[in-house]
Amino acid sequence: MALRAYDVSSWGFFRFHGPDVKKFLQGLVTADMGKLAPGVCLPACVLTPKGLLVADCELYEETPETILAVTRPGAAIGFLAAFEKKIMLSDSSLKALRSQQAWLIVGDGFDRGLPWPRLSEPARLLLGVDPPEDADFMTDAEFEALRVSSGFPLFGADMNADSLPLEARQDAAISMEKGCYMGQETVSRIVFRGHVNKILMGVKGKVSAGDAVLRDGREIGRVTSAAEGTGFALVRYEDAKPGAADGAELFVFSGWPKPLSKG
Repeated sequence: MALRAYDVSSWGFFRFHGPDVKKFLQGLVTADMGKLAPGVCLPACVLTPKGLLVADCELYEETPETILAVTRPGAAIGFLAAFEKKIMLSDSSLKALRSQQAWLIVGDGFDRGLPWPRLSEPARLLLGVDPPEDADFMTDAEFEALRVSSGFPLFGADMNADSLPLEARQDAAISMEKGCYMGQETVSRIVFRGHVNKILMGVKGKVSAGDAVLRDGREIGRVTSAAEGTGFALVRYEDAKPGAADGAELFVFSGWPKPLSKG
């Protein structure tokens, strides 16, 4: 399949730099910064003190003292606000790359740029340069279909500032072994003492964003995104079981991480 290029210049790109940058971020993101290394894409979340989502992101080590963070457009402002004041108390700096030219290159055989393993197809982020000349341009609708079929929830659609990370299937972005971080108390309480009240599920059928999901005539959730007969639905936890719904089917995407547990 030919390479495809999707313009992601509207995404949020932030560069942290300083001698204590990993230590600084370790206390503010859900991921374990000790796992970040050159060539690694580390998914992470930024939470409020109450454990609600500020942003989901990917982190990259550019040098031992420089880390690049990538967010989606709907999370960029909140991400910047979460760090602007706190970074003044550290020895590091933060720069928003507001005019960053960026492309997501989808397809086999392309090894430039940064890995972005969030889709069901190989993809890499290419920053600051033009896409390959032989790449076909991907439309918004084509990318939407790909990201939905890949099980990649979008901040601003499938999750927002009122979401808990475990509701939004962000388990892979959360370390249960690292030390304290912003919002950890809420995450730990959910994992060790209970469960979320609602959770994202995959949904198949003739569905559109905003549709009610019914089972035996009873509303159990709402569709948050949909494309080409597949979507996401935020469903009550007790009803979040794969199987038939009224005119649709609920399922768990194969690429979703196993939910965190006390074990």
